Amino acid sequence: MAFEKPTDEQMKNRFFHHAPKGDQAGRYEVVRMKIFEAACSCVALTPCSPEQARALNALDEAMMLFNAAIARNE
Repeated sequence: MAFEKPTDEQMKNRFFHHAPKGDQAGRYEVVRMKIFEAACSCVALTPCSPEQARALNALDEAMMLFNAAIARNE
């Protein structure tokens, strides 16, 4: 797989703020609530451990990536 340098427009899209438009704010909230519900359920089912902490970090990262998908691709 060949990599190319990102364009100025791609860099701006990646690093600048994206003000919510249309129904995006509502979709951000749904993503946050679904991830929160999954996190709470899994914490209740698993012992406190390094693995649990890593899983919570992964859910946090997933939430940020889902929100970035909404912000950057519309």
